[in-house]
Amino acid sequence: MEENLKEFLKETKYCDFEHPAIQQLAQKLTDKCDNPKEKAVSLFYWVRDNIYYRVGFWNRKASETLAERSGTCTNNANLLVALLRASNIPAGYSVIRVNGQEFFGPVILPTFKKRISKNPLHIYTQVWLNGKWIKCDPSIDMYFSEKTSYFNPQSKLVDWDGENNTSLNLNPFYILEEKNLLSNIDEIIAKKPQTAKGIIIEIANLYIKFLRNNEKIISRPSDLEPLFRLWLKKNYLRHNYLYSLNSFWFDLKTRFNKNGYEKES
Repeated sequence: MEENLKEFLKETKYCDFEHPAIQQLAQKLTDKCDNPKEKAVSLFYWVRDNIYYRVGFWNRKASETLAERSGTCTNNANLLVALLRASNIPAGYSVIRVNGQEFFGPVILPTFKKRISKNPLHIYTQVWLNGKWIKCDPSIDMYFSEKTSYFNPQSKLVDWDGENNTSLNLNPFYILEEKNLLSNIDEIIAKKPQTAKGIIIEIANLYIKFLRNNEKIISRPSDLEPLFRLWLKKNYLRHNYLYSLNSFWFDLKTRFNKNGYEKES
């Protein structure tokens, strides 16, 4: 093992791969694999399709993400890194800065779009296999992709063969910066969300749940708002009230801005 790869096999506070649950799952998923590539591919697909994508609240250890069965791109990448390291496969983190308001594509509702940071980080995984670093991104689960990718190109399902780089279907124009490969992102995971209140993140995650459960064909993105409101009213009355209130103030502010009524800062 090359000396500089040792950092990519270490446990950290948030990449807690020595946790029994991480160890047991890694062993189970790789038990019948013949080589590191097969192990890495098996681990990738398990994380991709068993950890449901969500937003916000990323301050989680890998073991906590595993227990919750949901995570942000950061959480999913961290869990995959933990499983890989538990299998003695060097793994690290790719970090890019993106245009947050365009990153999610047409699936994002206007009420949420304005509350998204303009230049957040997107984190995915790199794996050391056959003498080179290979990129893979388990952020978007199969079920979310199936329900949205036909009208939202950004949620196209990511497959990985363990040999070639693969990543989300992002428009390169919205990738603002690509940082160096990191062996430790504990400092990033420890940071608290700053751009949205807890209730907004809760409603955003209910919206993601709605998208996974929606059975109606979306002909155009503008269909999403009324369908989501009906679903929210039926299933989460309190959140529907809060969402309606937030949408009202958002619409009011938008009208003021368009008509030049907003005070100069």
